Amino acid sequence: MSQDRARGAAPQLPSGPDDVAVLVAKLRDVGGDRLFSQDARELSDQFAYVAGAHPEWFAPFREEVVVTELLDGFGPSFADQCVLLHGASDRCVDHLTAQLRRRSEFGDQWALAAIGTPAALDAVAWHVRNGGDREFYEECGVWVPPTGPAQYRFTPHRRAVFLHQGATATELAGATHPVGLPVDAVVRDPDRTPISWHYLTLRLAEVPGMPDWPVEQVHLISPRHWWDWSLTARFDEHGRYHSERVVAPEQPAEYDEDDGDLDALLPDDERDALGWVDLRPYDGDLVYCNGYIDLTPGVVGTAGGPPVSIYANPNCDSCGRLMFHVVSVEHRVRDYGDGRRSLFICEDCQLVTCNATSWN
Repeated sequence: MSQDRARGAAPQLPSGPDDVAVLVAKLRDVGGDRLFSQDARELSDQFAYVAGAHPEWFAPFREEVVVTELLDGFGPSFADQCVLLHGASDRCVDHLTAQLRRRSEFGDQWALAAIGTPAALDAVAWHVRNGGDREFYEECGVWVPPTGPAQYRFTPHRRAVFLHQGATATELAGATHPVGLPVDAVVRDPDRTPISWHYLTLRLAEVPGMPDWPVEQVHLISPRHWWDWSLTARFDEHGRYHSERVVAPEQPAEYDEDDGDLDALLPDDERDALGWVDLRPYDGDLVYCNGYIDLTPGVVGTAGGPPVSIYANPNCDSCGRLMFHVVSVEHRVRDYGDGRRSLFICEDCQLVTCNATSWN
């Protein structure tokens, strides 16, 4: 389970730019075969804290990290690198492009995409059109259209999703981001829908940088499947889903129907599964571990930012464009199935896709 990611004592967190300089110097000791060592993981957690709480502390070190061997030991998640490396100089872009002309390394690709400047996005597009791995960038939420620069299909603004459980029906009805709405409140045709569970509803305007959207809310929902499914839907003027299409593989051979009955997950008292979430900017009070903040008490995921970056993300059924990431949460936001749940939109075709992935 996700909680098993935390082991051992937490590393000392940096308290200013001088501490960040010490962390940068330590990158020399964790490159190559040591990139996945305990020291490297602790260092990445410390950089994640800097990205979430004080990204300005890292700004003076961007170029030093990118254009030297220090990048080999730089292991924060792609989402954290998007904060730490954002706006790095064209010298950094030129260096990474030259590296990619010789060989494709995931660290160089992540760094180039994370910089996010016009020059960097032009370079990502060049790389893909000259043999670079398109799927690698799409897993990060970066789309390369037939012409022009690469595009971020996510907002760089991240919000921690905090869960509050035990709502009354009145509290649920008045919540900005409710958890546990009746299915018939979020679908147009309850008798025909494959949707069986509501995780949460979000108001897109609450997350800076989201695309324009014709209705106020989007819903993260589930069909009757444990994991590895996707559901795409259109919506009416009230935001209720219709024309749903589910893609789900057969359950793996080791799956035990007797032990995995989704109906057994339904609460004895429906109120136990009701609540709401609120969205808060990243800050120094969150627990940063292994690229996530889910060990923070009450946190179940992140709205905004790039997707998880290790799974394939959905392309629009209609136009083929990579869909825009809205939110990713753990299933425990309202226990049903297992793993992570994400929501994506295509603002041009007005389609919504929800999907489920296993733990990484």
